[in-house]
Amino acid sequence: MAERILAAGYKLTVYDIDSAAVDYLVGLGALSTNCAREAVRDITITLLPSSVEVRQAVLGENGALAGLEAGRTLIDLSGTDPDCARELSERLGEKRATFIGGTIHANGAPAVVIPKGQFAVVIGGEKATIEPAAKFLNSVAQTVICLPEPWMPKAFKIAIILYATTNNIITAEICSWLTAQGADPKLFLKLLQTTGSQASASRMEEFMKRNNNDGGALSNSYKDFRQALDIAAKLEMPMPLASMANQIQEMGRAVGLQRFNSPAAMGKLYELITGEDLSIAAVPAKKKIPESREPKIIYLGE
Repeated sequence: MAERILAAGYKLTVYDIDSAAVDYLVGLGALSTNCAREAVRDITITLLPSSVEVRQAVLGENGALAGLEAGRTLIDLSGTDPDCARELSERLGEKRATFIGGTIHANGAPAVVIPKGQFAVVIGGEKATIEPAAKFLNSVAQTVICLPEPWMPKAFKIAIILYATTNNIITAEICSWLTAQGADPKLFLKLLQTTGSQASASRMEEFMKRNNNDGGALSNSYKDFRQALDIAAKLEMPMPLASMANQIQEMGRAVGLQRFNSPAAMGKLYELITGEDLSIAAVPAKKKIPESREPKIIYLGE
Protein backbone atom coordinates (compact mmCIF):
# COMPACT_ATOMS: atom_id res chain seq x y z
CA MET A 1 0.00 0.00 0.00
CA ALA A 2 2.87 2.36 0.82
CA GLU A 3 4.43 1.59 -2.56
CA ARG A 4 1.14 2.47 -4.24
CA ILE A 5 0.79 5.78 -2.37
CA LEU A 6 4.33 6.77 -3.33
CA ALA A 7 3.78 5.72 -6.95
CA ALA A 8 0.69 7.97 -7.06
CA GLY A 9 2.94 10.94 -6.31
CA TYR A 10 2.13 11.60 -2.65
CA LYS A 11 4.59 12.44 0.08
CA LEU A 12 4.57 9.67 2.66
CA THR A 13 5.89 9.39 6.21
CA VAL A 14 6.04 5.87 7.62
CA TYR A 15 6.50 4.08 10.90
CA ASP A 16 6.66 0.35 11.61
CA ILE A 17 8.35 -1.88 14.19
CA ASP A 18 9.86 -3.75 11.20
CA SER A 19 12.89 -1.58 10.45
CA ALA A 20 13.67 -3.47 7.23
CA ALA A 21 10.24 -2.55 5.82
CA VAL A 22 10.81 1.09 6.78
CA ASP A 23 14.28 1.13 5.20
CA TYR A 24 12.84 -0.29 1.99
CA LEU A 25 10.23 2.45 1.78
CA VAL A 26 12.77 5.14 2.60
CA GLY A 27 14.68 3.86 -0.42
CA LEU A 28 11.56 4.55 -2.49
CA GLY A 29 11.28 8.11 -1.22
CA ALA A 30 9.33 7.88 2.04
CA LEU A 31 10.34 9.65 5.24
CA SER A 32 10.71 7.65 8.46
CA THR A 33 9.89 8.50 12.07
CA ASN A 34 10.63 7.04 15.50
CA CYS A 35 7.03 6.39 16.59
CA ALA A 36 3.45 6.37 15.38
CA ARG A 37 2.74 9.80 16.90
CA GLU A 38 5.45 11.41 14.75
CA ALA A 39 4.06 9.79 11.60
CA VAL A 40 0.67 11.50 11.89
CA ARG A 41 -0.24 13.87 9.04
CA ASP A 42 -3.48 15.40 7.69
CA ILE A 43 -4.42 11.89 6.53
CA THR A 44 -2.96 8.98 8.50
CA ILE A 45 -3.45 5.33 7.58
CA THR A 46 -3.06 2.33 9.87
CA LEU A 47 -2.62 -1.02 8.13
CA LEU A 48 -1.93 -3.78 10.67
CA PRO A 49 -2.95 -7.41 11.30
CA SER A 50 -5.57 -7.04 14.04
CA SER A 51 -7.23 -4.89 16.69
CA VAL A 52 -4.43 -5.69 19.15
CA GLU A 53 -1.76 -3.99 17.03
CA VAL A 54 -4.06 -1.11 16.04
CA ARG A 55 -4.97 -0.25 19.62
CA GLN A 56 -1.28 -0.21 20.50
CA ALA A 57 -0.35 1.90 17.46
CA VAL A 58 -3.17 4.40 17.98
CA LEU A 59 -3.92 4.42 21.72
CA GLY A 60 -0.59 3.26 23.18
CA GLU A 61 2.33 5.33 24.39
CA ASN A 62 3.47 7.65 21.56
CA GLY A 63 0.52 6.35 19.53
CA ALA A 64 -1.13 8.12 16.64
CA LEU A 65 -3.90 9.54 18.83
CA ALA A 66 -1.39 11.75 20.63
CA GLY A 67 -0.49 13.39 17.32
CA LEU A 68 -4.00 13.80 15.96
CA GLU A 69 -5.41 17.32 16.06
CA ALA A 70 -8.86 18.66 15.26
CA GLY A 71 -9.63 18.35 11.55
CA ARG A 72 -7.18 15.54 10.88
CA THR A 73 -8.25 12.10 9.61
CA LEU A 74 -7.28 8.55 10.57
CA ILE A 75 -8.16 5.77 8.14
CA ASP A 76 -7.87 2.27 9.56
CA LEU A 77 -7.50 -0.35 6.82
CA SER A 78 -6.36 -3.05 9.24
CA GLY A 79 -7.86 -6.43 10.08
CA THR A 80 -9.80 -4.96 12.99
CA ASP A 81 -13.26 -5.80 14.30
CA PRO A 82 -16.35 -3.55 14.47
CA ASP A 83 -15.92 -2.93 18.22
CA CYS A 84 -12.41 -1.58 17.69
CA ALA A 85 -13.75 0.73 14.97
CA ARG A 86 -16.46 2.02 17.30
CA GLU A 87 -13.90 2.65 20.06
CA LEU A 88 -11.51 4.53 17.78
CA SER A 89 -14.38 6.57 16.34
CA GLU A 90 -15.34 7.66 19.86
CA ARG A 91 -11.78 8.46 20.94
CA LEU A 92 -11.03 10.50 17.81
CA GLY A 93 -14.36 12.28 18.13
CA GLU A 94 -13.25 13.54 21.53
CA LYS A 95 -10.40 15.35 19.74
CA ARG A 96 -12.66 16.50 16.88
CA ALA A 97 -10.65 14.37 14.50
CA THR A 98 -12.25 12.09 11.89
CA PHE A 99 -12.09 8.31 12.09
CA ILE A 100 -12.77 6.27 8.96
CA GLY A 101 -13.00 2.49 9.19
CA GLY A 102 -12.03 0.66 6.03
CA THR A 103 -11.03 -2.61 4.40
CA ILE A 104 -9.01 -3.59 1.34
CA HIS A 105 -10.42 -6.00 -1.27
CA ALA A 106 -7.97 -7.40 -3.83
CA ASN A 107 -8.97 -9.77 -6.63
CA GLY A 108 -5.69 -11.66 -6.89
CA ALA A 109 -2.46 -11.83 -4.93
CA PRO A 110 -2.40 -8.58 -2.87
CA ALA A 111 1.37 -8.14 -3.23
CA VAL A 112 0.89 -8.04 -7.01
CA VAL A 113 -2.34 -6.11 -7.56
CA ILE A 114 -2.17 -3.49 -4.78
CA PRO A 115 1.05 -1.80 -5.98
CA LYS A 116 -0.61 -1.52 -9.40
CA GLY A 117 -3.72 0.08 -7.91
CA GLN A 118 -5.95 -2.79 -9.07
CA PHE A 119 -7.96 -3.17 -5.88
CA ALA A 120 -10.95 -1.73 -4.05
CA VAL A 121 -11.29 -0.01 -0.70
CA VAL A 122 -14.46 0.02 1.37
CA ILE A 123 -14.76 2.85 3.90
CA GLY A 124 -17.47 3.97 6.31
CA GLY A 125 -18.75 7.26 7.69
CA GLU A 126 -21.03 10.18 6.92
CA LYS A 127 -20.70 11.29 3.29
CA ALA A 128 -19.74 14.89 4.04
CA THR A 129 -17.08 13.71 6.49
CA ILE A 130 -15.44 10.99 4.41
CA GLU A 131 -15.67 12.61 0.96
CA PRO A 132 -12.14 14.16 1.01
CA ALA A 133 -10.60 10.86 2.12
CA ALA A 134 -12.62 8.98 -0.52
CA LYS A 135 -11.17 11.21 -3.25
CA PHE A 136 -7.63 10.61 -1.95
CA LEU A 137 -8.16 6.85 -1.79
CA ASN A 138 -9.63 6.84 -5.30
CA SER A 139 -6.35 8.20 -6.62
CA VAL A 140 -4.68 5.13 -5.09
CA ALA A 141 -7.30 2.39 -5.50
CA GLN A 142 -9.45 1.62 -8.52
CA THR A 143 -12.76 1.66 -6.66
CA VAL A 144 -13.83 3.22 -3.36
CA ILE A 145 -17.11 2.02 -1.88
CA CYS A 146 -18.60 4.12 0.93
CA LEU A 147 -20.90 2.84 3.68
CA PRO A 148 -22.82 4.95 6.23
CA GLU A 149 -21.00 3.92 9.46
CA PRO A 150 -17.26 3.58 10.30
CA TRP A 151 -17.68 0.04 11.71
CA MET A 152 -19.63 -1.36 8.76
CA PRO A 153 -16.65 -2.15 6.47
CA LYS A 154 -15.17 -4.27 9.27
CA ALA A 155 -18.42 -6.19 9.83
CA PHE A 156 -19.01 -6.73 6.11
CA LYS A 157 -15.43 -7.95 5.49
CA ILE A 158 -15.80 -10.50 8.30
CA ALA A 159 -19.14 -11.58 6.79
CA ILE A 160 -17.41 -12.18 3.44
CA ILE A 161 -14.80 -14.37 5.15
CA LEU A 162 -17.55 -16.35 6.94
CA TYR A 163 -19.20 -17.03 3.58
CA ALA A 164 -15.99 -17.99 1.78
CA THR A 165 -14.50 -20.20 4.48
CA THR A 166 -17.72 -22.10 5.18
CA ASN A 167 -18.07 -22.71 1.43
CA ASN A 168 -14.49 -24.02 1.27
CA ILE A 169 -15.17 -26.47 4.10
CA ILE A 170 -18.33 -27.97 2.63
CA THR A 171 -16.74 -28.13 -0.83
CA ALA A 172 -13.75 -30.07 0.55
CA GLU A 173 -16.22 -32.43 2.24
CA ILE A 174 -18.25 -32.90 -0.95
CA CYS A 175 -15.14 -33.59 -3.04
CA SER A 176 -13.95 -36.16 -0.49
CA TRP A 177 -17.39 -37.82 -0.51
CA LEU A 178 -17.49 -38.01 -4.31
CA THR A 179 -13.88 -39.21 -4.61
CA ALA A 180 -14.46 -41.99 -2.08
CA GLN A 181 -17.23 -43.31 -4.37
CA GLY A 182 -15.01 -43.20 -7.46
CA ALA A 183 -16.57 -40.08 -8.98
CA ASP A 184 -14.36 -37.35 -10.46
CA PRO A 185 -15.21 -34.00 -8.79
CA LYS A 186 -14.17 -32.22 -12.00
CA LEU A 187 -17.01 -34.03 -13.77
CA PHE A 188 -19.33 -32.77 -11.03
CA LEU A 189 -18.06 -29.23 -11.72
CA LYS A 190 -18.90 -29.66 -15.42
CA LEU A 191 -22.39 -30.82 -14.43
CA LEU A 192 -22.90 -27.71 -12.31
CA GLN A 193 -21.72 -25.49 -15.14
CA THR A 194 -23.90 -27.29 -17.69
CA THR A 195 -27.06 -27.21 -15.60
CA GLY A 196 -26.67 -23.50 -14.93
CA SER A 197 -25.89 -23.82 -11.21
CA GLN A 198 -23.42 -20.97 -11.50
CA ALA A 199 -23.25 -20.07 -7.80
CA SER A 200 -22.37 -23.64 -6.80
CA ALA A 201 -20.03 -23.98 -9.78
CA SER A 202 -18.13 -20.85 -8.77
CA ARG A 203 -17.60 -22.17 -5.24
CA MET A 204 -16.41 -25.54 -6.56
CA GLU A 205 -14.09 -23.89 -9.07
CA GLU A 206 -12.57 -21.64 -6.40
CA PHE A 207 -11.79 -24.69 -4.27
CA MET A 208 -10.28 -26.56 -7.21
CA LYS A 209 -7.98 -23.63 -8.02
CA ARG A 210 -6.65 -23.77 -4.45
CA ASN A 211 -3.02 -24.50 -5.35
CA ASN A 212 -2.09 -20.86 -5.90
CA ASN A 213 -0.89 -18.00 -3.74
CA ASP A 214 -4.09 -15.95 -3.91
CA GLY A 215 -6.38 -15.35 -0.99
CA GLY A 216 -5.80 -14.93 2.71
CA ALA A 217 -4.05 -17.51 4.85
CA LEU A 218 -5.98 -19.80 7.19
CA SER A 219 -4.54 -17.85 10.13
CA ASN A 220 -6.29 -14.70 8.83
CA SER A 221 -9.68 -16.33 8.30
CA TYR A 222 -9.37 -17.97 11.73
CA LYS A 223 -8.87 -14.52 13.26
CA ASP A 224 -11.99 -13.22 11.49
CA PHE A 225 -14.05 -16.16 12.74
CA ARG A 226 -12.87 -15.53 16.29
CA GLN A 227 -13.88 -11.88 15.95
CA ALA A 228 -17.31 -12.87 14.63
CA LEU A 229 -17.88 -15.34 17.47
CA ASP A 230 -16.68 -12.87 20.11
CA ILE A 231 -19.21 -10.31 18.84
CA ALA A 232 -21.93 -12.98 18.79
CA ALA A 233 -21.13 -13.85 22.41
CA LYS A 234 -21.54 -10.20 23.43
CA LEU A 235 -24.85 -10.10 21.58
CA GLU A 236 -25.86 -13.39 23.27
CA MET A 237 -26.58 -14.73 19.79
CA PRO A 238 -25.97 -18.36 18.77
CA MET A 239 -23.88 -19.06 15.66
CA PRO A 240 -23.75 -22.87 15.53
CA LEU A 241 -22.52 -23.18 11.95
CA ALA A 242 -19.76 -20.59 12.38
CA SER A 243 -18.74 -22.30 15.64
CA MET A 244 -18.41 -25.67 13.89
CA ALA A 245 -16.47 -24.10 11.00
CA ASN A 246 -14.14 -22.48 13.51
CA GLN A 247 -13.47 -25.87 15.12
CA ILE A 248 -12.56 -27.27 11.70
CA GLN A 249 -10.17 -24.33 11.29
CA GLU A 250 -8.70 -25.27 14.69
CA MET A 251 -8.03 -28.74 13.28
CA GLY A 252 -6.21 -27.20 10.33
CA ARG A 253 -4.10 -25.05 12.65
CA ALA A 254 -3.30 -28.07 14.81
CA VAL A 255 -1.69 -29.88 11.86
CA GLY A 256 0.29 -26.85 10.71
CA LEU A 257 -1.80 -25.46 7.85
CA GLN A 258 -1.90 -21.84 9.09
CA ARG A 259 -0.02 -20.33 6.16
CA PHE A 260 -1.98 -22.08 3.40
CA ASN A 261 -4.83 -20.15 1.82
CA SER A 262 -8.22 -21.25 3.07
CA PRO A 263 -9.22 -23.55 0.13
CA ALA A 264 -5.80 -25.24 0.13
CA ALA A 265 -5.83 -25.66 3.90
CA MET A 266 -9.27 -27.28 3.85
CA GLY A 267 -8.28 -29.54 0.96
CA LYS A 268 -5.19 -30.79 2.81
CA LEU A 269 -7.10 -31.17 6.08
CA TYR A 270 -9.80 -33.32 4.47
CA GLU A 271 -7.15 -35.49 2.84
CA LEU A 272 -5.84 -36.16 6.35
CA ILE A 273 -9.17 -36.85 8.05
CA THR A 274 -10.80 -38.85 5.22
CA GLY A 275 -7.76 -40.59 3.74
CA GLU A 276 -8.86 -39.56 0.23
CA ASP A 277 -6.44 -38.12 -2.32
CA LEU A 278 -8.01 -34.86 -3.52
CA SER A 279 -5.40 -34.14 -6.19
CA ILE A 280 -8.02 -35.20 -8.73
CA ALA A 281 -10.14 -32.29 -7.45
CA ALA A 282 -7.58 -29.64 -8.36
CA VAL A 283 -7.13 -27.64 -11.55
CA PRO A 284 -4.42 -25.17 -12.57
CA ALA A 285 -5.20 -21.57 -11.73
CA LYS A 286 -4.45 -19.07 -14.46
CA LYS A 287 -2.89 -15.85 -13.27
CA LYS A 288 -5.69 -13.31 -13.30
CA ILE A 289 -4.87 -9.77 -14.29
CA PRO A 290 -7.72 -7.53 -13.13
CA GLU A 291 -9.25 -5.36 -15.79
CA SER A 292 -8.22 -1.72 -15.76
CA ARG A 293 -11.20 0.53 -15.14
CA GLU A 294 -11.80 4.19 -14.61
CA PRO A 295 -11.49 5.10 -10.91
CA LYS A 296 -14.86 5.50 -9.26
CA ILE A 297 -16.46 6.24 -5.90
CA ILE A 298 -19.68 4.46 -4.97
CA TYR A 299 -21.91 5.47 -2.07
CA LEU A 300 -24.15 2.74 -0.64
CA GLY A 301 -26.91 3.18 1.91
CA GLU A 302 -27.08 6.97 1.76
